[in-house]
Amino acid sequence: MAEQRCSDRLNQARLDLGLSHGELFLRYFELGGMSNPLQLEAFCYGALEPSPHDHDVVAHALNERYTELGRNHPLPYATE
Repeated sequence: MAEQRCSDRLNQARLDLGLSHGELFLRYFELGGMSNPLQLEAFCYGALEPSPHDHDVVAHALNERYTELGRNHPLPYATE
């Protein structure tokens, strides 16, 4: 986990799930994420470091999508 940056894991999961930045933002926002779409995109590309809370909301949004597709939820939470 430490070898791969948080942003790399988030963006790779987004790509793996076939989610656009807009689709991920809607899922993130529905779960109570408070950053704007541009900030969320910056989290995915490593331009901004998400707070532990924001990381957890993004990870949860992605993990929910993995579960919807019948797959494991591989993204760790910052608060684990």
